[in-house]
Amino acid sequence: MTNKYQGLTSKEADELMTGLIGVIVCAELARARRMTPTEWEDRDIFQWSHGIASAIFYAVQNRRNGAP
Repeated sequence: MTNKYQGLTSKEADELMTGLIGVIVCAELARARRMTPTEWEDRDIFQWSHGIASAIFYAVQNRRNGAP
């Protein structure tokens, strides 16, 4: 399995990581927009924010592990 950062410059790898984080945030915003008012009220904001933070953490950690 190849690292997605393999062969990239540091700048390109940083841009890829930033893009991946942007995708995570946009996907979560899109999910929030699709929620009904009841779904919005019933969501566990702490679990949801932890999930987003974890996804961002792993994107950063993967970048650090595959740093050119």
